[in-house]
Amino acid sequence: MCIRDRTNPLAPGALTVTEGARRLRQSQAYQSGAVELQDASSQAVVEMIPDAERVLDYCAGGGGKALALAARSDGSVFAHDIDPKRMSDLPARAARAGATIRQLSSAELAKQPPFDVVLCDVPCSGSGAWRRAPEGKWSMTAQRLSSLLNEQDKILDDAKQLLRPGGLLVYATCSVLSCENEDRVAAFLTRNPEWHVKAQKRFPVCDSGDGFFTAHLTQEL
Repeated sequence: MCIRDRTNPLAPGALTVTEGARRLRQSQAYQSGAVELQDASSQAVVEMIPDAERVLDYCAGGGGKALALAARSDGSVFAHDIDPKRMSDLPARAARAGATIRQLSSAELAKQPPFDVVLCDVPCSGSGAWRRAPEGKWSMTAQRLSSLLNEQDKILDDAKQLLRPGGLLVYATCSVLSCENEDRVAAFLTRNPEWHVKAQKRFPVCDSGDGFFTAHLTQEL
């Protein structure tokens, strides 16, 4: 089986598969958990998150970022999604990678001690990945986008309550739209003037990765 790759400039541990991509899931590297499939920009977002004792991937979906966090963290990593079925593959993926990730239902989440870091990789237009999934462009409507903006605001407001004082709230999208990125951060700061932006970065669509955005928010103590 011939699979070739090269280093990716967006994240230290990222590789770009240049040949044999369709056979990657059958490779020993993948089946042993040595590699996972994830966009390099997504990996770069995780690389920006500092190590912490208790980290929550709040909108975990399939758990790619939770796995990436567990691979580089000495602390405990937790995963939650409003639809637990989205995380159905996570136990097998974590076992393959030798990672420990505790999944939390909404009821369990409410009983947890505060977290040091809460990552909110929120539902979004996916416009940063339209080069790979162009159907998303044609299915997006003004009404759908408006609904997403409201959902993004609510997720941030809910997630901040799960943090310890002085903890880090990480907002991320795979969108290139300002209304889902900088505007949502600005709206959050308007609602919460005691918070501020600690770091913020855009990853443009390029040959190395999808378009992404992330912002680190923390509360003044």
